[in-house]
Amino acid sequence: MSDFDIKNEEENKHTQDETVDDSEKYEADITEAFWNRQLGIMRASYINSAIIIMNIVIFIYSMIAGESFINMFDHRSELIILGSEMYRLITSMFLHADLEHLFSNMLILFFVGANVEHDVGHIAYLFLYFLSGIIGNLSSMVYDYVSGDYIPSIGASGAVFGIIGAVAVIVLFGRNRIRKGSNLIFRLGLMIALSIYSGFTAGNIDNAAHIGGLLGGIVITLLITVIGRKKYTMEEWL
Repeated sequence: MSDFDIKNEEENKHTQDETVDDSEKYEADITEAFWNRQLGIMRASYINSAIIIMNIVIFIYSMIAGESFINMFDHRSELIILGSEMYRLITSMFLHADLEHLFSNMLILFFVGANVEHDVGHIAYLFLYFLSGIIGNLSSMVYDYVSGDYIPSIGASGAVFGIIGAVAVIVLFGRNRIRKGSNLIFRLGLMIALSIYSGFTAGNIDNAAHIGGLLGGIVITLLITVIGRKKYTMEEWL
């Protein structure tokens, strides 16, 4: 090999090393910018933060107050159907069976809910959350009536699934702006599939509330998007 060839080979290797360094720096800059945006979004999402705090405070109080407190406010289809205790459609959304139940719901809200609130707006997010939860509980009530099994239930899962449904709509309308190479759509589909699957395979899960909340969240977010003419930049989604 001539000196000229050796020199060219060294220059090519140097250029390749610089390209790799630039690529790694670019990815690092994108990741840093993403987490900086996330921190800003979480600080500004005061509705989502308030909902999480309320759930935690009520859970702690319910552990102290005991089962009698939960029995006063859980979801009981037979009482709701009679129209005597409609408040249970909402109060049951703030009760959780145990720490794991609470943690799983609040974890999704913490990371996903804040971004949805950022996209749809504070007031719209408030309606989205509560209406999804109510639709989920109504779906559970219908299922109980048809099946004849009136089993008390608690949890924010219907509302949380509504937020997941909202993400599906946001991604659908903003898909053309998703960063090239992102696997966001795959991760979203996997999250929904696993959530529904776990509901059908685990015991004591109100799947009717999950599916009702998911469909409710999709429809409500579609209305928010179309009526409000929302444009999603997708900058806050990696």
